[in-house]
Amino acid sequence: MCGIAGSVFRNKMGQAESDRVKRMAAILRHRGPDDEGLRQGENYALAHRRLSIIDLEGGHQPMSNEAGTVWIVFNGEIYNFPGLHDDLVARGHRFRSRCDTEVIVHLYEEYGPGCVSRLNGMFAFAIFDEEKQRLLLARDRAGIKPLYYSFDGAALSFASEAKALVMTAARPAAPDPRSVVDFFALSLVQEDRTAFAGIQELRPAHTLVWDLRSAPLRPERYWQLSYARKAGMEGPELAAKVSELLEDAVRIHLVSDVPVGTYLSGGLDSSLISAVASNYLPELNTFSAGFVGKEQLDERPFAREAARMIGSAHHEVEVSPDNFLDNLRRIIWHMDEPTLSPGVYPYYFLCGLVADSVKVVLGGQGSDELFGGYPRYRMALLENDMKLSFGRLRLLHLAADADQYRRRYGLGGLKNELLRLTAPADRRIYEIVSGFHPRRLPSLFSARFRQEVDGYDPLATFHRSLDECDSDNLIDRMLYNDFRNMLASILRTEDRMSMAHSIESRVPFLDYRLVELAASIPPRAKVRGDNPKMILKQVARGRVPDSIIDRRKQGFTAPIESWFTGSLAGGISELLLGDRASGRGIFDRSEVERLIGRAFGKKKDIWRVWSLVTFEMWCRVFVDGEGVQLHSESSH
Repeated sequence: MCGIAGSVFRNKMGQAESDRVKRMAAILRHRGPDDEGLRQGENYALAHRRLSIIDLEGGHQPMSNEAGTVWIVFNGEIYNFPGLHDDLVARGHRFRSRCDTEVIVHLYEEYGPGCVSRLNGMFAFAIFDEEKQRLLLARDRAGIKPLYYSFDGAALSFASEAKALVMTAARPAAPDPRSVVDFFALSLVQEDRTAFAGIQELRPAHTLVWDLRSAPLRPERYWQLSYARKAGMEGPELAAKVSELLEDAVRIHLVSDVPVGTYLSGGLDSSLISAVASNYLPELNTFSAGFVGKEQLDERPFAREAARMIGSAHHEVEVSPDNFLDNLRRIIWHMDEPTLSPGVYPYYFLCGLVADSVKVVLGGQGSDELFGGYPRYRMALLENDMKLSFGRLRLLHLAADADQYRRRYGLGGLKNELLRLTAPADRRIYEIVSGFHPRRLPSLFSARFRQEVDGYDPLATFHRSLDECDSDNLIDRMLYNDFRNMLASILRTEDRMSMAHSIESRVPFLDYRLVELAASIPPRAKVRGDNPKMILKQVARGRVPDSIIDRRKQGFTAPIESWFTGSLAGGISELLLGDRASGRGIFDRSEVERLIGRAFGKKKDIWRVWSLVTFEMWCRVFVDGEGVQLHSESSH
């Protein structure tokens, strides 16, 4: 895993622009402490920070073709590169290394920008073709590896992390108002925007081509996940196919010239990845985190049970609320954006534990979005039953479903569901995944800020994204939305927290062959009644303890309820109600006070308070400039 950065100009670049690229690379040092490189041409500069994983002696970047006319900086791993290498050799290409980076260079020579569709892996790269005066940016299908850019019409700058662009820009950082609304509406930023005004993210499964001599920027999708094409197999045959592809995905994800381990949270996904990996490694190191706080959130007993079954050398770290705000400040600096999940906090320490033993680690991320693991899928099915009963006037069935819904999601949840019972399916999906309920969202913001966003409606953007799905099935559309949107937040945490400790994190479930197979599985084989991830449980049976397979899903999070309402209460109140936060003029102070009161008094709205906390910390780090000091500390 690495960090990449660069700038390309229509005309000749000056020394100041070259120096900026060097500063961007320095900010990304944590992504690649093993090596650094710079290629400067007349109108471009490419910089690279390397974390050496494969071909430790070779693989220096930026790397070029034999003629020195095509240059690349690359972040990621290409798992099918041996086969691509052999095919390119047969076509007459000559190699100087055995690394996957050089394969991409020759693949580009052979196929141009279309080369990306032949890659199986996680990647973000930039290629500058001197002869064609063409810049190519590319990102993998699922968006495992990040890539950000800014463009002013005459120059394009890019980097693996937005902070490298923001902290070297001439103007101070400012939040993008629409992205602020998105974050609190959906806990994520939509389309290709970021939290920063003027900084865009290259979307997953996209390339961006800039032909300097003529054309404008051309973002193009090169892969689209289809839910309409359903597999022609079911039952044991389908489970066998999932098992076969998962085995192969884990096997190729283990290729490395440095030690490899796995996360082991105690849930189904990481336990299954660890079990498969143990078949290929003579000794497997596994890693989990626990908490000082609510015992029911601590999954270490299940992780230990799985470790005993697969025979791994197991390692644990215990996370407490000590120095919470200082630690969160550093986490947000690495994250670049405010974040949805409190799980980012223990994840930071878990990656630190991993770094003490191995340099590459495999995880189970992506499984829930592919195979239907989230409780909201079951919620949606129950809501659909209620909608059908209501439409057919089957009042007894409606009453039974409503009572079940109340027992599971509370009286407030039932009230919200009854209010949206007659709404279109996509609107219901929006409300299920929303952070602040659409009816409550406007009251969060100040009158001045509402005027600034000028009536921006995140629902309209959400609809445009969901319209890309080629299936009308409710669960298919929810899965597509989560793969397209929710997964982006999870992968950002995965990438940033591992890179904060200079380790490479890999996600076998997101091998695109397995992703395409999962999308083709009928929803009824994934989620039925109160039984999620049915097909994956069949695959795991006999490899993972039954106690893990049969338990309810528990997301990897932190006990922020007990932390925020305990020793951290005073610090949280000061953070959100102090002069700095109030002076930003974004939120309605009385609404923030109400949310804090509900969180500390009734232990409700804790997650919404978490969103406010991470946003304010993001403002302090990037808008107020505290990130400069954090960067200075990390450089030593």
